[in-house]
Amino acid sequence: AVGEHFPLVDVYDASLRGMTRMVNAMQVVHPNTQRWKERFYQNLPAYRARSRQAANYVRSMQGRADLVLQVGVLFDACWDGAILPNLIYTDYTMHLSAQKPGLGRSPLTYKQCKAWIELERRAFERAIHVCTRSKRTRDSIVNDYGIAAERVTVIGGGVNFRTLPDIVPAVARHEPTVLFIGKDFYRKGGDVLLRAFSKTRKQLPKARLLLLTGESIPDNLPLDGVELIKPTWDRNVIAALYRRADVFVLPSRLETWGDVLLEAMTYGLPCIGVTGEAMDEIIEDGATGLTVPPDDTDALAAALICLLSNRALCLQWGKNARRRVEQEYTWGHVGDRLAAVIADVTELTGRECEPVLHTEREYR
Repeated sequence: AVGEHFPLVDVYDASLRGMTRMVNAMQVVHPNTQRWKERFYQNLPAYRARSRQAANYVRSMQGRADLVLQVGVLFDACWDGAILPNLIYTDYTMHLSAQKPGLGRSPLTYKQCKAWIELERRAFERAIHVCTRSKRTRDSIVNDYGIAAERVTVIGGGVNFRTLPDIVPAVARHEPTVLFIGKDFYRKGGDVLLRAFSKTRKQLPKARLLLLTGESIPDNLPLDGVELIKPTWDRNVIAALYRRADVFVLPSRLETWGDVLLEAMTYGLPCIGVTGEAMDEIIEDGATGLTVPPDDTDALAAALICLLSNRALCLQWGKNARRRVEQEYTWGHVGDRLAAVIADVTELTGRECEPVLHTEREYR
């Protein structure tokens, strides 16, 4: 999307390679695979190593590029000082992750977390500007890191489709169907949904739930009316799930953004999410879906009943959701907003802009 506005000189992946990568992995080994993954990416030596690597690369681009676009804050492209103007685009902060340490997105000790936050602060301070996906993240950068409000701009995020899929005409169903997709079952609120869905079925006994997750379901959770879907990355299989559903639900305890919500909205599904996360910026409550307090099974059950018992409302909100994606959440729109920020920033510095994209692509 950026390349449509400015010449894109190169794309550089700041991931650790070779022996450095192996040493990093061994230093943070953990018996829990998910915990090991988080520790692999979020540890102070790795941050410094990626930063030195990125800074060396930026130094080699002097004379070829006018601006660096850094994606994420797993490193600092200005580690040795601002070689080229650096604009950061990020979806979250360590300060936000640290508010919910039990959810696995902040694997650091208290002391390490403070040091990481200080490194993030330094990266934000050195950047010529910071763009965020959500207002929540922008507020954190301003309030928790002390970055001037005029140096941080919300530009949103795009749905990950090259072209938006066609919406298949809705088919009337005798079994109103809910869809949940979440690899991390607990963090995504899968247990909350199962309890709420059990309450929903007392009023709507034909309701069905399609549940795709990468983790086993605890034995004490109700599974009546639930179809467990084997984890898959097959886009055709996932598209078929969206088309089988009437409503998409994601009651996450922590959600940095909400890519899966945008996918569901693209397929014309109204969505139910939670307040206090970026989800309540994506979902227009009462127009494209509903938001409920986190960990509130009664409120979630009421929202499910509201939509599953009113097919006309479901269809209308689904159309609204698709329209919202088309108008706000394609990468083309995000690129337009980013380009406007770049134009303002480069005008202030007297530079023309040829961005270089820096990204830690393997971290998801």
